[in-house]
Amino acid sequence: MPSKEFIEGFRQELANRSFALITVRRMAARCRGSDWHMFWQAYWDLEILNARRYEAAALRWGLDPTPGLPTKLKAWIVSSVPRCLMVGLVKFVHGKTIAYVDRLRDLRQSGPAETVAFLDFMVEQEELQVEMMRLALAGRHSEMRACAEGFFLKHEGSTSRPGQGARQVSAS
Repeated sequence: MPSKEFIEGFRQELANRSFALITVRRMAARCRGSDWHMFWQAYWDLEILNARRYEAAALRWGLDPTPGLPTKLKAWIVSSVPRCLMVGLVKFVHGKTIAYVDRLRDLRQSGPAETVAFLDFMVEQEELQVEMMRLALAGRHSEMRACAEGFFLKHEGSTSRPGQGARQVSAS
């Protein structure tokens, strides 16, 4: 059984993943037709992959993966940022995410040894977010997408992603 410290940290990470899934889905829909759409779509694809893995881990540790009202409200507010403030938003989140990676590395160290593959994935996906934001902020959207595709290939054996035009997203 994981330690109380680990469970508390993972509960926060689970809320972060729920927040990100809701936020980036809406941002991908809102930014359709702009350069930023590729970034938000790749980020949403990552969060779809994360959702499956995080839900399984949460259930394994007896946690409810369903996002609470505060998480949903925060996601709606952040994803409502005007498009003209997109660069500022991503710069802000990028800085926070860089710092957060270290917290996840510490969390990984306190996690159950039998789940090392998931814990490594947890840190890797956060490192990918940092790199995707860095490339997107530099205007290197196609490199950012290729970076994400490499991650998907490594962790799913495929670069075919559910959000790549296979379904439409709505901003609701």
